[in-house]
Amino acid sequence: MDDFLQRLKQRKLVQWALAYLAAAWVLLQVLDLASGSYHWPDAVMHIAFGVLAIGFVVAVILAWYHGERGAQHVSGMELLIVTLVLAVGGGLLWHFAREPVQGVAVNAVADRHPASTAASGTTAATSVKATPAAALASSIAAQPIPAKSVAVLPFENLSTDKGNAYFADGMQDLILTKLADIGDLKVISRTSTMKYASHPDDLKTIGQQLGVATILEGSVQKAGNQVLINVQLIDARTDSHIWAQSYQRTLDNIFGVEGEVAQKVADALNTKLTAPENERVSQVPTRNAAAYDAFMQGEYYAQRAEASLIGADFAKAEAYYRQAVAHDDRFALAWARLSMVLAAQQGLTFTGDRLSTLAAQAKSALDHALALAPDSPDTRLAQGWYEHWVAYDLKGSLAAFENVLAMQPQNAQALLGAGIIHLHLGHYRDAVELLHEAAGRSPRDAALLAQLGAAELDLRDYARGQQTLRRALAIDPDSALALDTLVKSYFLVGDPEGAKTLLDTAAMELQGNPAITEMRVVVALQRRDYAAARKAAARMQAGGTYSEAYADSWRGDVEWLAGDRNSALRYYQRATPVFEAEVKLYPDNWKAQSLLGWLLMRQGKGDEALTLMRHAIGIASGRDNQWAADGLHWEMARTLAQLGKGAQAAAILDDLMSRPSGEPVTAASLKIDWVWDPIRHDPAFQALLKKYASAQPVAAGASATSSTQ
Repeated sequence: MDDFLQRLKQRKLVQWALAYLAAAWVLLQVLDLASGSYHWPDAVMHIAFGVLAIGFVVAVILAWYHGERGAQHVSGMELLIVTLVLAVGGGLLWHFAREPVQGVAVNAVADRHPASTAASGTTAATSVKATPAAALASSIAAQPIPAKSVAVLPFENLSTDKGNAYFADGMQDLILTKLADIGDLKVISRTSTMKYASHPDDLKTIGQQLGVATILEGSVQKAGNQVLINVQLIDARTDSHIWAQSYQRTLDNIFGVEGEVAQKVADALNTKLTAPENERVSQVPTRNAAAYDAFMQGEYYAQRAEASLIGADFAKAEAYYRQAVAHDDRFALAWARLSMVLAAQQGLTFTGDRLSTLAAQAKSALDHALALAPDSPDTRLAQGWYEHWVAYDLKGSLAAFENVLAMQPQNAQALLGAGIIHLHLGHYRDAVELLHEAAGRSPRDAALLAQLGAAELDLRDYARGQQTLRRALAIDPDSALALDTLVKSYFLVGDPEGAKTLLDTAAMELQGNPAITEMRVVVALQRRDYAAARKAAARMQAGGTYSEAYADSWRGDVEWLAGDRNSALRYYQRATPVFEAEVKLYPDNWKAQSLLGWLLMRQGKGDEALTLMRHAIGIASGRDNQWAADGLHWEMARTLAQLGKGAQAAAILDDLMSRPSGEPVTAASLKIDWVWDPIRHDPAFQALLKKYASAQPVAAGASATSSTQ
């Protein structure tokens, strides 16, 4: 050992090692600064560290071997030391250079067609691929995160008056609207960031979850006429500040702050704006302080309504938007938002005179927006939803959404809208593609993921659909749409007990939700638990997505199946005049026609019922709404089944089961659904079950190689 230490001293190995480490440390600091300034990916620093680690090992070996002139002999002890150095260096290289595991990856571009469809009349059997995208699982993090990407977290309300929270939310939304105008910048939608805190600790994890390199934080303090806005842009990978600024304004000169912030973010990320983008970003929506303040409050309640689907929130949003345009009738953005709120209410209204009133008002607001700002993405987005929800013009709606995407290719709402329209047109694969794309732009949007999961079920990819829906509930346990659709998926895989468990363990916020109350009736009937069905049906209240007459139709079904036909008929007879009046007033309301047909069938008017249903199918088909037509064909099949017409019902079901469908049906669901009890022993129905017996659906978590029909 003394000899070894002497030779170590002769070769000046310690001096060489220290000199190398000092030089490497300086180089790493320079690279770190450059990486933060130019937004290089983390892999650059990993590689640099690895190269320097290898260089250190090589330098030590060379210094040892050549440090003493003429001393070329290497002893066994020296070889052992070199081996240890190589082992430690290799371990460090592996540890620091490897990419961190981000969970299950999602490739929303390359893996969008999980299911294929056999020709009509044959078994549609496809295998669920065991791909990372199957769950749309933990995040979109496995894809490279572009340097020019940003998420805007909810702005903190620092006002003494907590009632000013609307102003902070509105400022965040306006800045997002301006950032979305910049085509070269990936911007995450508000619905994906709304669940985060204003100033969270772990920005790196949030950046990975959202797939962005930078995060914009902000706070707003409003006192009377004075407003203080603080914003800061942070590199999510290093937690280092890129840019920060404060804006102290009055309500009379606050106009345009959102555009200034968007321009500063673009400059900080070296993003160049085109001339049209620059014009849109710098454009001030209004210079009227009262209109601006009312608009901010409208945005606040519109966002609440979007999540709650509660009529009171829609009404408040509508009232504030009306105040905004009353103060400034040239406020195009407020007119567009007013049209969207009115159209959304029309889309959620089932029956009544309110339908025509809302339709006319939504059209009027949209016409104002189009006259003032025909080339605005916000105006065209409002037009897309109006054409879908109110005018029922699917192709016109799709054209409007595509117009938005021509200006803002990454607009998540336009991608969502286009996906929904393709779904209604019966383009199920195209719909899933677009909804995957939208999920990539808004990865934490539970409502969007619920739509995607439903589309995957329509495409007969049950395992993936269930996984997507579970992801939506993990993000937002209060999502009624996600829970409702996931419960329905349990019927497709033949598991009504699992559906009941899912409802029983749902978040408390959902226990009184109208849609979930209705689903409790459905689940109880599938389980033939008529006491539970009666209890749930009694809790159905008028409003929300159904009227009192709609609730009566369900109560009638419960009593009919429970064996109390007299009580059932009383409910059916009480509901019938409401839907008769609706059909007379709105002859194109296919939902009302279909439900009226069911009520009449229960009262012994089978021929009249079938005529109404054929007419409803004709209306939906005439509007190219394949998705609605599929649902109406299922309604026709169940009515035929109740009338004992097994062969006709089986023929319709065979068509729905042979392809992607807006009303997916499986052999497993046919076996448990009470609807088919009257024809359960019919030869045509038995032949249908036999035909699809080998094509059983796969639930999420089941074998990934089984068939998905």
